[in-house]
Amino acid sequence: MLDGKIVLVDDNEAVLKTLKMILAREFKTVVGVSVPTLLPALLREGDVDIVLLDMNFVTGRQDGSEGLFWLERIVDCPDSPQVVLITAFGDIELAVSALKRGAADFVVKPWDNEKLIATLQGAFRRRRKERAEAASVRRISAEEENEQVVSLLVGSLLKKYAQAYGKQLPAVTPDGLVKLSGLIRQGDLSVLQQTIERAVLLTDSSSLGADDFYIEETAPSSRPVTLEEMEKQFIREVLREKNGNLTLCAQQLDISRQTLYNKMRKYGL
Repeated sequence: MLDGKIVLVDDNEAVLKTLKMILAREFKTVVGVSVPTLLPALLREGDVDIVLLDMNFVTGRQDGSEGLFWLERIVDCPDSPQVVLITAFGDIELAVSALKRGAADFVVKPWDNEKLIATLQGAFRRRRKERAEAASVRRISAEEENEQVVSLLVGSLLKKYAQAYGKQLPAVTPDGLVKLSGLIRQGDLSVLQQTIERAVLLTDSSSLGADDFYIEETAPSSRPVTLEEMEKQFIREVLREKNGNLTLCAQQLDISRQTLYNKMRKYGL
């Protein structure tokens, strides 16, 4: 049995009961509804893997327009489920057209149970693969956003203290950046500032490695801040130091004015 959720939409109660009986052995959760207007509420939680959608719901109307309407609504949803259409034999051309609009597949009434199950299992595998790929993209994006914040904090503080003590701007070696990244993720901006200031003050080297960053043992912060909160706090400090001069702030942060605008808007500064 697949640990998935499938929603069946068909206005024929006999068809619904039959499908539920067949698919209850294949999917952990099977929900059947006779009207598609219930779909928005069912899809709101984002836990539906497949919608098995009939093409016609209005008595006397067999052009499939209502099915196409709801197909478009479903595929436009964030993290939309796979949509498999169920249609009469004479509507195959319509079903093929629907595939171009985002449907994953279709089955024809009267259906073959084995083919029906195989089609839905294939849709389920595609759904899970898509979700895994999306999660991977989100993770990579988050890591890149984190790297940008780390670079902004470290680079800005190095520039600040190098200027303050009349020293050349040092580079940070990869092992040094790893050490500072770990410190940043502890969520205490003051400790980060003290660590970088001490390294710049005590070292005349053109580069700073992990051994140059001495981290004092201090009591843990009562409420460690997130990376974004730390960035917000730091930008606020720079704005205060530069008396709100955005050009000087952008120069200190080593970012463009537009990027500074975007971050200020993001953080409500």
